Parts: sequence; structure tokens; C-alpha cells
Amino acid sequence: MIDRKALRISGLILLAMVAATLWRLSLFPDWRHIPAGNHQTITGLVFFAEPASLLIVMIMPFLLKWLMPDPGESLPSWRRWNGKWILSWGVFFALMQAFLLAHSLGHFSLSGMTVARAAMVVIGIMFMMMGNAMPKAPSPPPRGSFEFDSWQKSRLLRFAGKLFVGLGLAFVLGGILLPLEYWKPVFGCLMLAALAAGIWYGVQLRREPSPLP
Repeated sequence: MIDRKALRISGLILLAMVAATLWRLSLFPDWRHIPAGNHQTITGLVFFAEPASLLIVMIMPFLLKWLMPDPGESLPSWRRWNGKWILSWGVFFALMQAFLLAHSLGHFSLSGMTVARAAMVVIGIMFMMMGNAMPKAPSPPPRGSFEFDSWQKSRLLRFAGKLFVGLGLAFVLGGILLPLEYWKPVFGCLMLAALAAGIWYGVQLRREPSPLP
């Protein structure tokens, strides 16, 4: 299930991101109090957000392997699918980190608001891409009597894909149109609503009879 080549490449990307971040922090007089405009300061730990996100993405295949220790005939498909997404997220986070570090060096004369809106739009696009790919993910066979069968898993993945596409579209539109002070409550409520909808649909699927024998 784990694409080791993709993990090795992503690991090299992660090391490069951490090394570049440490080098950038070494140029600040005090990395714990970095000027952020309007007499405000931020901690240099914020520069590790993208490397930490990539690390979480790299850990996900191991969690999937623990949750689905016997994927059966779908093993090659799962390996290709996971490897593709690990590399995609690795490239995305590396580009985001490169832009943030370059912006902190003064190479881009963009306002913080413009950078935040652009990042939100990119995140929304990634959500929509993930939602489009989710129904195409291979489905492993059930491991027990309380597991979803292949028909139920297919339905659940399609519904989850629609949720991710909807969330991505909301992030794109919100990133462009909404004032920044509304982002946390609006996007937080949308994420909670999507989670609740996914749980509700999963419960409904368990009650719905499957056409498979």
C-alpha cells in the first residue's frame, strides 16, 4: 500500500524545506519575534506550517496500512494512488514554502492580504482536485461483518468527493469575496457541516440494504 519511492522523494523535499526554513530563520535577529507590520510580531514557527503539513501527508499511508492491513487485489492500485497524491502535495507545499520564504526576503511586493487570499484559493483548488479523485480511489474488500461492502464504500466515496468539491468551491469563492475577519467562523462552520454530513450519510448507508449478496 505504501509507495516507498514517492515517500523517499517527498522526504527529500521535506528535508530541503526544513533546511531552507532554518536558514531563513537564522537571518532574523530574533526568530521568536519577527516583525509582521502594524507593530505586531509573529513567531518563526509559522514558517514550519508547510513542512508540518507535508509530514502529515507522508504519515497518512501508514495510517491507512494500519486501518486496512489486507487490501487484497487492490494493493497495486492503492500504492499508485497514494504515491501520486503524496508527490502532488509535496510539490504543492514546496512551492508554497518557496513563495513564503521569498516573500519574507522582500522579493515579492505583495500585501499580506493578497498572499492570504491567493493561498485560500489554492487550498480550495486542491480540495476540489481531491474531491474529484476520491471516487476513483480503489476500494479494499471488507474485513468484518461491521464493515461497509464495496457498493457502500463506493457510494460513500462519491458523497465524500462531492463534499470536498463543494468545500473547495466555497474556499475559492470565500477567499476572493469574503473579508478576512469572516474566514474563521465561515470556514469553520462549513468544515463542521461537511463532517456532520459525512457521518450522517455513513449512518444512512449502514441502514440502507446493499444490492450485493
